[in-house]
Amino acid sequence: MISSAQIEQYNKDGFTIVENVFPQDELKPVLEEFEGIVDSFAERAFEAGKISNKHSDKDVFKRLAALENDFKGSSVLIHHKGELKPALAKMWASKKLLDIVENWVGKDIAGHPVWNIRSKTPKTVRMTVPWHQDSAYLKEGAEKTTQPAAWIPFLDVNKDNGCMQVVRGGHDPERVLEHKLEKKAGVKDSWYLYIDDENIPSDDVVTCEMKAGSVLFLHQLIPHRSLENYSDNVRWSVDLRFQNPKDEAGFHTGLVDPIIMRKSDDPSYVADWESWFRGYEAEHTKFRGRSDKDEFDSTLEGAWLKRWDK
Repeated sequence: MISSAQIEQYNKDGFTIVENVFPQDELKPVLEEFEGIVDSFAERAFEAGKISNKHSDKDVFKRLAALENDFKGSSVLIHHKGELKPALAKMWASKKLLDIVENWVGKDIAGHPVWNIRSKTPKTVRMTVPWHQDSAYLKEGAEKTTQPAAWIPFLDVNKDNGCMQVVRGGHDPERVLEHKLEKKAGVKDSWYLYIDDENIPSDDVVTCEMKAGSVLFLHQLIPHRSLENYSDNVRWSVDLRFQNPKDEAGFHTGLVDPIIMRKSDDPSYVADWESWFRGYEAEHTKFRGRSDKDEFDSTLEGAWLKRWDK
């Protein structure tokens, strides 16, 4: 599934793309879960009087865009909700992904509790992620833990619909660059951190155009961003993270422990998703700072913002 050249590229450049990891028949169950999440949101928004049209006639790549057009913040709310359902959990802990990340984290593998469904609607500034390093969102010192991310698009992605860009070799030296808060730079209601463009070497920027079901593997310290979506479709993707369960996760207060996915001494081990997600649901609202907010408030005050609030 992954070649020695791709493993070497990840180690040297901080990223690699493995094409066609998940065929359409394996993407479809996850897309159906996304459809269910959007449908549930539309029903609640309709009942609350936030929208007058549920756009039930539109497919998974169009419906949320229509809802976002009617009620600004819809895509952000889908992203914040963080609903992990069985098909996505199966993908996260799939043998395909675990066999690949084993090359970097070892034979004992856990899923890091920072994961995301990205519902990138067209021309939505709040869904366009600026230059950053993943470790900047964690506690200081977390960058010492190997935590590769797997970014998986559910449609073909290019520079026009919000693909990723990375800085080749940007993970070396292994340190966290200075990050700033977007909301202090005038981007209203932003929860994102960003690296100044002047600290991004333009000659090393790589645009990662990919087919649906391919996987972009990212070192925890490689600077990366997503481009804006200028298409008419929602660019659905997920980012899933891994580490050795013995290593420090580096998460802030309000996150559960990483979920064990593979044990070297127990080949028959199966992840206990039910127990883990029960704890995740109970805690992640604290992490995302939403415990006392109404369901349709799309502002966010995450624990990671305090680290860089200078």
